[in-house]
Amino acid sequence: MGILMMIQQLEIGAICIDVIKKDIKNIHLAVYPPTGRVRIAAPLNTDEEAIRLFAISKLSWIKRHQRNFENQERIPTREYRQRENHYFQGKRYLLNVIDFEGVPKVLIHSKKHIDLYISPNVTVEKKHDVIANWYRKELKKLIPGIISKWEKILNVEVNSWQIKQMKTKMGLL
Repeated sequence: MGILMMIQQLEIGAICIDVIKKDIKNIHLAVYPPTGRVRIAAPLNTDEEAIRLFAISKLSWIKRHQRNFENQERIPTREYRQRENHYFQGKRYLLNVIDFEGVPKVLIHSKKHIDLYISPNVTVEKKHDVIANWYRKELKKLIPGIISKWEKILNVEVNSWQIKQMKTKMGLL
């Protein structure tokens, strides 16, 4: 069974809408953060005018959701500097950057601080890599316990698992 999908764009006023026709039964409308990109997924046999009318009928809904995304507070670009907010397991910590000659490391210092031990003249990218690797190591420690818990609840067995840095949420367009 092959996957048949057609992708095109539709403009209504100043709004550009990605239209994807695929083997589904109903029309789906979505507005995606952070930019408010609009996508309509429609059945293969839906004609262009029906999609256009559907989009026009939903314009106020689309604009409202786009405004919501514009007004949402965004996490600023990380600079990995002293007292910058970082999160671990849903809790906010202040970053404590400590000049350190040796192998860089990250430690949770207290209930409020994460310590980053790193050479003083490294780039932001290097600091990012050190923190990202620490998050990966911590996640690798937590996952076996989570899998064990849910294997018992769901009566299944996990053969393998891995951690990947994803570029999009769930690989969606």
